[in-house]
Amino acid sequence: MTPKLSSHEPATLDDLPPTKFHAKIALISAGGPFCDGYILGIIGIALPSIVRDLHLTGGETGLVGAAALVGVLVGGMLGGAVADRLGRRPLFTLNIAAFLVFSVLQSTCSGVLFLVTLRFLLGVAVGADYPIATSYVTEFLPRILRGPVLSGLIMAWWLGYIASYAVGYALSFFPEVSWQSMLASSAVPSLTLFCLRMGLPESPRWLIQKRRITEAQCILRDHLNTDILPHAEPQGQLSPLQIMRSPYRGALVFVSAFWILQSAPGFAIHTLQAQLLRQYHVSNALLGSFCITGLTIVGILPVTLGLINLMGRRLLLIGSFAISWAGLFLLGISSHPTTGIIFSGFILYSVSEAAGSGLQFVYPNELFPTAIRASAVGMACSFSRLGAALGTFLLPIGYAQFGMRPMMLIAAGFMLAGLLISYIWAPETKHTSLGEKSPFIEPSSPRAS
Repeated sequence: MTPKLSSHEPATLDDLPPTKFHAKIALISAGGPFCDGYILGIIGIALPSIVRDLHLTGGETGLVGAAALVGVLVGGMLGGAVADRLGRRPLFTLNIAAFLVFSVLQSTCSGVLFLVTLRFLLGVAVGADYPIATSYVTEFLPRILRGPVLSGLIMAWWLGYIASYAVGYALSFFPEVSWQSMLASSAVPSLTLFCLRMGLPESPRWLIQKRRITEAQCILRDHLNTDILPHAEPQGQLSPLQIMRSPYRGALVFVSAFWILQSAPGFAIHTLQAQLLRQYHVSNALLGSFCITGLTIVGILPVTLGLINLMGRRLLLIGSFAISWAGLFLLGISSHPTTGIIFSGFILYSVSEAAGSGLQFVYPNELFPTAIRASAVGMACSFSRLGAALGTFLLPIGYAQFGMRPMMLIAAGFMLAGLLISYIWAPETKHTSLGEKSPFIEPSSPRAS
Protein backbone atom coordinates (compact mmCIF):
# COMPACT_ATOMS: atom_id res chain seq x y z
CA MET A 1 0.00 0.00 0.00
CA THR A 2 1.50 3.36 -1.07
CA PRO A 3 1.78 5.86 1.81
CA LYS A 4 -0.06 9.16 1.25
CA LEU A 5 1.96 12.32 1.01
CA SER A 6 0.81 15.72 2.23
CA SER A 7 -0.96 17.97 -0.26
CA HIS A 8 1.66 20.75 -0.28
CA GLU A 9 3.91 21.16 -3.31
CA PRO A 10 7.04 18.98 -3.05
CA ALA A 11 10.19 20.96 -2.29
CA THR A 12 12.75 18.42 -3.50
CA LEU A 13 12.93 15.21 -5.56
CA ASP A 14 12.93 13.34 -2.24
CA ASP A 15 9.40 14.67 -1.59
CA LEU A 16 7.81 13.77 -4.96
CA PRO A 17 4.74 11.52 -4.86
CA PRO A 18 5.22 8.00 -6.24
CA THR A 19 4.49 7.69 -9.96
CA LYS A 20 4.14 4.93 -12.57
CA PHE A 21 7.66 5.72 -13.77
CA HIS A 22 9.02 5.07 -10.27
CA ALA A 23 7.28 1.70 -10.32
CA LYS A 24 8.65 0.95 -13.80
CA ILE A 25 12.29 1.60 -12.99
CA ALA A 26 11.94 -0.23 -9.66
CA LEU A 27 10.64 -3.35 -11.41
CA ILE A 28 13.20 -3.22 -14.21
CA SER A 29 16.04 -2.56 -11.78
CA ALA A 30 14.83 -5.52 -9.70
CA GLY A 31 15.37 -7.75 -12.72
CA GLY A 32 19.12 -7.45 -12.22
CA PRO A 33 19.15 -8.80 -8.64
CA PHE A 34 16.68 -11.51 -9.75
CA CYS A 35 19.16 -12.67 -12.39
CA ASP A 36 22.01 -12.28 -9.89
CA GLY A 37 20.25 -14.51 -7.38
CA TYR A 38 19.41 -17.06 -10.06
CA ILE A 39 22.99 -17.19 -11.37
CA LEU A 40 24.48 -17.51 -7.89
CA GLY A 41 21.80 -19.92 -6.68
CA ILE A 42 21.69 -22.41 -9.54
CA ILE A 43 25.21 -23.61 -8.73
CA GLY A 44 23.95 -24.81 -5.33
CA ILE A 45 21.38 -27.16 -6.82
CA ALA A 46 23.71 -28.30 -9.64
CA LEU A 47 26.73 -28.81 -7.38
CA PRO A 48 25.95 -32.38 -6.22
CA SER A 49 25.78 -33.50 -9.89
CA ILE A 50 28.97 -31.58 -10.72
CA VAL A 51 30.80 -33.18 -7.78
CA ARG A 52 29.64 -36.63 -8.92
CA ASP A 53 30.40 -36.20 -12.64
CA LEU A 54 33.74 -34.39 -12.30
CA HIS A 55 34.85 -36.28 -9.15
CA LEU A 56 35.63 -33.05 -7.29
CA THR A 57 37.63 -32.93 -4.08
CA GLY A 58 36.53 -30.74 -1.15
CA GLY A 59 38.84 -27.95 -2.32
CA GLU A 60 37.59 -28.16 -5.91
CA THR A 61 33.99 -28.14 -4.67
CA GLY A 62 34.67 -24.95 -2.73
CA LEU A 63 36.42 -23.41 -5.74
CA VAL A 64 33.46 -24.06 -8.05
CA GLY A 65 31.05 -22.66 -5.47
CA ALA A 66 33.21 -19.59 -4.77
CA ALA A 67 34.30 -18.70 -8.33
CA ALA A 68 31.32 -16.44 -9.04
CA LEU A 69 31.75 -14.72 -5.67
CA VAL A 70 35.36 -13.87 -6.50
CA GLY A 71 34.07 -12.44 -9.78
CA VAL A 72 31.54 -10.34 -7.87
CA LEU A 73 34.42 -8.90 -5.87
CA VAL A 74 36.11 -7.70 -9.07
CA GLY A 75 32.89 -6.63 -10.80
CA GLY A 76 31.61 -4.60 -7.87
CA MET A 77 34.80 -2.58 -7.66
CA LEU A 78 35.05 -1.97 -11.41
CA GLY A 79 31.34 -1.48 -12.07
CA GLY A 80 30.90 1.10 -9.32
CA ALA A 81 33.90 3.16 -10.42
CA VAL A 82 32.83 3.12 -14.09
CA ALA A 83 29.22 4.01 -13.19
CA ASP A 84 30.37 7.05 -11.19
CA ARG A 85 32.65 8.18 -14.00
CA LEU A 86 30.65 7.38 -17.16
CA GLY A 87 27.09 7.24 -15.84
CA ARG A 88 24.61 4.64 -14.65
CA ARG A 89 22.99 3.98 -18.03
CA PRO A 90 25.85 2.57 -20.22
CA LEU A 91 26.53 -0.49 -18.05
CA PHE A 92 22.87 -0.95 -17.15
CA THR A 93 22.33 -3.06 -20.29
CA LEU A 94 25.92 -4.04 -21.14
CA ASN A 95 26.39 -6.17 -18.03
CA ILE A 96 23.07 -7.95 -18.69
CA ALA A 97 24.38 -8.88 -22.15
CA ALA A 98 27.32 -10.48 -20.34
CA PHE A 99 24.85 -12.44 -18.19
CA LEU A 100 23.33 -13.83 -21.37
CA VAL A 101 26.56 -14.76 -23.15
CA PHE A 102 28.28 -16.44 -20.21
CA SER A 103 25.09 -18.25 -19.18
CA VAL A 104 24.82 -19.85 -22.61
CA LEU A 105 28.50 -20.82 -22.64
CA GLN A 106 28.00 -22.86 -19.45
CA SER A 107 26.14 -25.41 -21.56
CA THR A 108 29.48 -26.31 -23.19
CA CYS A 109 31.42 -26.98 -19.95
CA SER A 110 33.21 -30.30 -19.65
CA GLY A 111 35.96 -29.61 -17.10
CA VAL A 112 36.61 -27.82 -13.84
CA LEU A 113 38.87 -25.07 -15.24
CA PHE A 114 36.43 -23.87 -17.91
CA LEU A 115 33.53 -24.02 -15.44
CA VAL A 116 35.41 -22.00 -12.83
CA THR A 117 36.41 -19.44 -15.49
CA LEU A 118 32.83 -18.96 -16.70
CA ARG A 119 31.49 -18.73 -13.15
CA PHE A 120 34.12 -16.10 -12.40
CA LEU A 121 33.16 -14.04 -15.48
CA LEU A 122 29.48 -14.31 -14.60
CA GLY A 123 30.38 -13.09 -11.14
CA VAL A 124 32.10 -10.03 -12.61
CA ALA A 125 28.90 -9.13 -14.44
CA VAL A 126 26.79 -9.79 -11.33
CA GLY A 127 29.09 -7.66 -9.20
CA ALA A 128 28.92 -4.77 -11.65
CA ASP A 129 25.12 -4.81 -11.52
CA TYR A 130 24.90 -4.28 -7.75
CA PRO A 131 26.24 -0.70 -7.65
CA ILE A 132 24.79 0.22 -11.05
CA ALA A 133 21.20 -0.92 -10.46
CA THR A 134 20.98 0.25 -6.85
CA SER A 135 22.49 3.69 -7.54
CA TYR A 136 20.25 4.12 -10.57
CA VAL A 137 16.99 3.37 -8.80
CA THR A 138 18.03 5.25 -5.62
CA GLU A 139 18.62 8.47 -7.55
CA PHE A 140 15.11 8.46 -9.03
CA LEU A 141 13.10 7.43 -5.96
CA PRO A 142 11.40 9.71 -3.42
CA ARG A 143 12.42 9.23 0.20
CA ILE A 144 9.22 7.42 1.18
CA LEU A 145 9.85 4.62 -1.35
CA ARG A 146 13.60 4.29 -1.00
CA GLY A 147 13.77 1.80 1.87
CA PRO A 148 10.97 -0.50 0.64
CA VAL A 149 12.19 -0.50 -2.97
CA LEU A 150 15.88 -1.03 -2.18
CA SER A 151 14.99 -3.87 0.18
CA GLY A 152 12.69 -5.03 -2.62
CA LEU A 153 15.75 -5.41 -4.84
CA ILE A 154 17.12 -7.79 -2.22
CA MET A 155 13.76 -9.61 -2.26
CA ALA A 156 14.13 -9.89 -6.04
CA TRP A 157 17.57 -11.42 -5.43
CA TRP A 158 16.01 -13.98 -3.08
CA LEU A 159 13.21 -14.68 -5.57
CA GLY A 160 15.84 -15.36 -8.23
CA TYR A 161 17.72 -17.57 -5.81
CA ILE A 162 14.54 -19.49 -4.91
CA ALA A 163 13.56 -19.75 -8.60
CA SER A 164 16.94 -21.30 -9.39
CA TYR A 165 16.38 -23.94 -6.73
CA ALA A 166 12.84 -24.60 -8.00
CA VAL A 167 14.04 -24.98 -11.60
CA GLY A 168 17.04 -27.06 -10.59
CA TYR A 169 14.98 -29.32 -8.35
CA ALA A 170 12.36 -29.82 -11.09
CA LEU A 171 15.05 -30.62 -13.67
CA SER A 172 16.65 -33.14 -11.30
CA PHE A 173 13.70 -35.46 -12.00
CA PHE A 174 14.84 -35.73 -15.61
CA PRO A 175 18.10 -37.72 -15.76
CA GLU A 176 18.70 -36.65 -19.35
CA VAL A 177 18.99 -32.99 -18.25
CA SER A 178 22.64 -32.29 -17.46
CA TRP A 179 24.05 -29.91 -14.87
CA GLN A 180 25.35 -27.87 -17.82
CA SER A 181 21.76 -27.26 -18.91
CA MET A 182 20.79 -26.33 -15.35
CA LEU A 183 23.50 -23.67 -15.25
CA ALA A 184 22.65 -22.39 -18.75
CA SER A 185 19.00 -21.87 -17.75
CA SER A 186 19.99 -18.43 -16.37
CA ALA A 187 20.05 -17.24 -20.01
CA VAL A 188 16.22 -17.13 -20.02
CA PRO A 189 15.69 -14.38 -17.39
CA SER A 190 18.84 -12.60 -18.65
CA LEU A 191 17.44 -12.27 -22.18
CA THR A 192 14.13 -10.96 -20.87
CA LEU A 193 15.85 -8.34 -18.71
CA PHE A 194 18.17 -7.27 -21.53
CA CYS A 195 15.13 -6.36 -23.63
CA LEU A 196 13.41 -4.49 -20.78
CA ARG A 197 16.42 -2.31 -19.92
CA MET A 198 16.84 -0.91 -23.41
CA GLY A 199 15.93 2.78 -23.70
CA LEU A 200 15.88 3.84 -20.04
CA PRO A 201 17.15 7.39 -19.28
CA GLU A 202 20.29 8.43 -17.42
CA SER A 203 20.11 9.35 -13.72
CA PRO A 204 19.31 13.10 -13.44
CA ARG A 205 21.23 13.35 -10.16
CA TRP A 206 24.35 12.00 -11.88
CA LEU A 207 23.84 14.46 -14.78
CA ILE A 208 23.53 17.38 -12.35
CA GLN A 209 26.71 16.25 -10.61
CA LYS A 210 28.43 16.38 -14.02
CA ARG A 211 26.92 19.86 -14.73
CA ARG A 212 24.77 18.50 -17.58
CA ILE A 213 21.80 20.54 -16.45
CA THR A 214 19.76 20.65 -19.67
CA GLU A 215 19.79 16.85 -20.06
CA ALA A 216 18.69 16.41 -16.45
CA GLN A 217 15.84 18.91 -16.92
CA CYS A 218 14.55 17.07 -19.99
CA ILE A 219 14.57 13.69 -18.21
CA LEU A 220 12.79 15.07 -15.14
CA ARG A 221 10.10 16.76 -17.25
CA ASP A 222 9.58 13.80 -19.58
CA HIS A 223 9.56 11.04 -16.97
CA LEU A 224 8.60 12.65 -13.64
CA ASN A 225 6.67 15.71 -14.86
CA THR A 226 8.59 18.08 -12.61
CA ASP A 227 10.90 21.08 -12.95
CA ILE A 228 12.52 20.45 -9.56
CA LEU A 229 16.27 20.04 -9.93
CA PRO A 230 18.43 18.33 -7.30
CA HIS A 231 21.25 20.42 -5.92
CA ALA A 232 24.75 19.55 -7.11
CA GLU A 233 26.42 17.88 -4.13
CA PRO A 234 29.81 19.30 -3.09
CA GLN A 235 31.58 15.93 -3.01
CA GLY A 236 33.57 15.36 -6.21
CA GLN A 237 34.74 12.15 -7.86
CA LEU A 238 37.05 10.03 -5.70
CA SER A 239 39.01 6.92 -6.50
CA PRO A 240 38.49 3.82 -4.30
CA LEU A 241 41.74 4.58 -2.47
CA GLN A 242 40.67 8.19 -1.91
CA ILE A 243 37.30 7.04 -0.54
CA MET A 244 39.11 4.87 1.99
CA ARG A 245 41.12 7.93 3.08
CA SER A 246 38.19 10.37 3.01
CA PRO A 247 35.74 11.32 5.79
CA TYR A 248 33.44 8.67 4.31
CA ARG A 249 35.74 5.85 5.40
CA GLY A 250 33.75 5.35 8.62
CA ALA A 251 30.56 4.75 6.64
CA LEU A 252 32.47 2.43 4.31
CA VAL A 253 33.88 0.42 7.23
CA PHE A 254 30.44 0.04 8.82
CA VAL A 255 28.66 -0.99 5.60
CA SER A 256 31.45 -3.37 4.59
CA ALA A 257 31.65 -4.93 8.07
CA PHE A 258 27.98 -5.82 8.46
CA TRP A 259 27.75 -6.94 4.81
CA ILE A 260 30.80 -9.22 5.19
CA LEU A 261 29.46 -10.72 8.41
CA GLN A 262 26.12 -11.45 6.75
CA SER A 263 27.57 -12.79 3.51
CA ALA A 264 30.52 -14.92 4.63
CA PRO A 265 28.43 -17.61 6.34
CA GLY A 266 25.31 -16.79 4.31
CA PHE A 267 26.60 -17.62 0.85
CA ALA A 268 28.50 -20.62 2.14
CA ILE A 269 25.44 -22.11 3.82
CA HIS A 270 23.01 -21.34 1.00
CA THR A 271 25.35 -22.49 -1.78
CA LEU A 272 26.19 -25.72 0.04
CA GLN A 273 22.76 -26.23 1.69
CA ALA A 274 22.12 -29.59 0.02
CA GLN A 275 25.65 -30.74 0.86
CA LEU A 276 25.22 -29.66 4.49
CA LEU A 277 21.94 -31.55 4.86
CA ARG A 278 23.68 -34.63 3.49
CA GLN A 279 26.35 -34.22 6.17
CA TYR A 280 23.51 -34.27 8.71
CA HIS A 281 22.20 -37.48 7.03
CA VAL A 282 18.93 -35.84 6.00
CA SER A 283 17.08 -37.88 3.40
CA ASN A 284 16.15 -36.05 0.16
CA ALA A 285 18.59 -33.22 0.81
CA LEU A 286 17.68 -31.47 -2.48
CA LEU A 287 14.05 -31.11 -1.44
CA GLY A 288 15.09 -30.02 2.03
CA SER A 289 17.44 -27.36 0.69
CA PHE A 290 14.71 -26.09 -1.66
CA CYS A 291 12.23 -25.80 1.23
CA ILE A 292 14.71 -23.98 3.49
CA THR A 293 15.73 -21.60 0.72
CA GLY A 294 12.10 -21.01 -0.26
CA LEU A 295 11.25 -19.87 3.26
CA THR A 296 13.70 -16.95 3.00
CA ILE A 297 10.83 -15.05 1.40
CA VAL A 298 9.13 -15.09 4.84
CA GLY A 299 12.02 -12.95 6.09
CA ILE A 300 12.44 -10.45 3.28
CA LEU A 301 8.80 -9.90 2.20
CA PRO A 302 7.62 -8.03 5.34
CA VAL A 303 10.72 -5.82 5.11
CA THR A 304 9.83 -4.84 1.55
CA LEU A 305 6.16 -4.26 2.40
CA GLY A 306 7.04 -1.56 4.91
CA LEU A 307 8.64 -3.14 7.97
CA ILE A 308 11.89 -1.36 7.10
CA ASN A 309 10.19 2.02 7.55
CA LEU A 310 8.18 0.91 10.57
CA MET A 311 11.08 -0.63 12.52
CA GLY A 312 13.78 1.58 11.08
CA ARG A 313 17.12 0.47 9.67
CA ARG A 314 19.00 0.18 12.95
CA LEU A 315 16.58 -2.06 14.88
CA LEU A 316 16.04 -4.31 11.86
CA LEU A 317 19.77 -4.92 11.47
CA ILE A 318 20.36 -5.60 15.18
CA GLY A 319 17.35 -7.94 15.43
CA SER A 320 18.26 -9.94 12.32
CA PHE A 321 21.77 -10.64 13.60
CA ALA A 322 20.41 -11.71 16.99
CA ILE A 323 17.93 -14.23 15.56
CA SER A 324 20.45 -15.51 12.98
CA TRP A 325 22.89 -16.17 15.84
CA ALA A 326 20.23 -18.16 17.69
CA GLY A 327 19.60 -20.45 14.69
CA LEU A 328 23.26 -21.23 14.08
CA PHE A 329 24.05 -21.56 17.79
CA LEU A 330 21.26 -24.14 18.07
CA LEU A 331 22.91 -26.20 15.33
CA GLY A 332 26.35 -25.78 16.90
CA ILE A 333 25.50 -26.90 20.43
CA SER A 334 23.42 -29.95 19.42
CA SER A 335 25.64 -33.03 19.58
CA HIS A 336 23.06 -35.36 18.02
CA PRO A 337 20.49 -33.05 16.40
CA THR A 338 17.16 -34.47 15.34
CA THR A 339 15.70 -33.64 11.94
CA GLY A 340 13.45 -31.11 13.68
CA ILE A 341 16.41 -29.31 15.27
CA ILE A 342 18.34 -29.33 11.98
CA PHE A 343 15.50 -27.76 10.02
CA SER A 344 14.56 -25.37 12.86
CA GLY A 345 18.13 -24.06 13.08
CA PHE A 346 18.59 -23.59 9.34
CA ILE A 347 15.12 -22.06 8.84
CA LEU A 348 15.53 -19.67 11.78
CA TYR A 349 18.88 -18.60 10.37
CA SER A 350 17.75 -18.33 6.75
CA VAL A 351 14.58 -16.34 7.46
CA SER A 352 16.29 -13.80 9.75
CA GLU A 353 19.38 -13.54 7.54
CA ALA A 354 17.13 -12.77 4.56
CA ALA A 355 15.38 -10.02 6.54
CA GLY A 356 18.69 -8.42 7.51
CA SER A 357 20.01 -8.68 3.96
CA GLY A 358 17.33 -6.17 2.96
CA LEU A 359 19.67 -3.48 4.33
CA GLN A 360 22.61 -4.40 2.09
CA PHE A 361 21.42 -2.02 -0.64
CA VAL A 362 19.72 0.50 1.64
CA TYR A 363 22.51 1.64 3.96
CA PRO A 364 25.28 2.21 1.37
CA ASN A 365 22.99 4.10 -1.00
CA GLU A 366 21.72 6.37 1.80
CA LEU A 367 25.11 7.01 3.44
CA PHE A 368 27.12 8.16 0.39
CA PRO A 369 26.71 11.16 -1.96
CA THR A 370 25.94 10.87 -5.68
CA ALA A 371 29.52 11.42 -6.89
CA ILE A 372 30.84 8.34 -5.08
CA ARG A 373 27.65 6.35 -4.42
CA ALA A 374 28.19 3.61 -7.01
CA SER A 375 31.89 3.33 -6.17
CA ALA A 376 31.16 3.00 -2.45
CA VAL A 377 28.39 0.45 -3.02
CA GLY A 378 30.69 -1.50 -5.33
CA MET A 379 33.54 -1.44 -2.80
CA ALA A 380 31.34 -2.63 0.06
CA CYS A 381 29.88 -5.32 -2.18
CA SER A 382 33.36 -6.42 -3.23
CA PHE A 383 34.61 -6.66 0.35
CA SER A 384 31.53 -8.67 1.31
CA ARG A 385 32.01 -11.08 -1.58
CA LEU A 386 35.62 -11.63 -0.59
CA GLY A 387 34.29 -12.88 2.74
CA ALA A 388 31.55 -14.86 0.98
CA ALA A 389 34.04 -16.49 -1.40
CA LEU A 390 36.37 -17.45 1.45
CA GLY A 391 33.46 -18.85 3.45
CA THR A 392 32.14 -20.87 0.52
CA PHE A 393 35.62 -22.20 -0.27
CA LEU A 394 36.52 -23.07 3.34
CA LEU A 395 33.21 -24.50 4.61
CA PRO A 396 33.39 -27.86 2.76
CA ILE A 397 37.04 -28.21 3.78
CA GLY A 398 36.14 -27.32 7.38
CA TYR A 399 33.30 -29.78 7.84
CA ALA A 400 35.38 -32.53 6.20
CA GLN A 401 38.20 -31.90 8.67
CA PHE A 402 36.41 -30.87 11.87
CA GLY A 403 32.73 -31.79 11.51
CA MET A 404 29.55 -29.73 11.39
CA ARG A 405 29.28 -28.52 15.00
CA PRO A 406 32.50 -26.44 15.02
CA MET A 407 31.64 -24.90 11.65
CA MET A 408 28.16 -23.88 12.81
CA LEU A 409 29.62 -22.35 15.96
CA ILE A 410 32.11 -20.37 13.88
CA ALA A 411 29.23 -19.13 11.70
CA ALA A 412 27.33 -18.20 14.89
CA GLY A 413 30.40 -16.20 15.94
CA PHE A 414 30.08 -14.14 12.76
CA MET A 415 26.47 -13.35 13.71
CA LEU A 416 27.51 -12.32 17.21
CA ALA A 417 30.18 -10.00 15.79
CA GLY A 418 27.57 -8.49 13.45
CA LEU A 419 25.22 -7.95 16.40
CA LEU A 420 27.90 -6.07 18.35
CA ILE A 421 28.99 -3.95 15.39
CA SER A 422 25.37 -3.05 14.58
CA TYR A 423 24.63 -2.09 18.19
CA ILE A 424 27.69 0.17 18.31
CA TRP A 425 27.70 1.70 14.82
CA ALA A 426 24.37 1.30 13.00
CA PRO A 427 22.76 4.72 12.36
CA GLU A 428 19.09 5.41 11.65
CA THR A 429 18.71 6.77 8.10
CA LYS A 430 15.01 6.32 7.28
CA HIS A 431 14.41 10.10 7.28
CA THR A 432 17.61 10.90 5.38
CA SER A 433 17.50 12.86 2.11
CA LEU A 434 20.04 12.04 -0.60
CA GLY A 435 22.99 14.38 -0.35
CA GLU A 436 22.65 14.93 3.41
CA LYS A 437 25.78 14.71 5.51
CA SER A 438 26.66 11.16 6.55
CA PRO A 439 26.18 10.54 10.29
CA PHE A 440 29.69 9.04 10.31
CA ILE A 441 31.29 12.38 9.33
CA GLU A 442 32.34 14.74 12.08
CA PRO A 443 30.91 18.29 11.67
CA SER A 444 34.45 19.74 11.73
CA SER A 445 35.60 17.62 8.80
CA PRO A 446 36.81 19.84 5.90
CA ARG A 447 35.02 17.57 3.38
CA ALA A 448 31.84 17.15 5.38
CA SER A 449 29.90 20.20 4.27
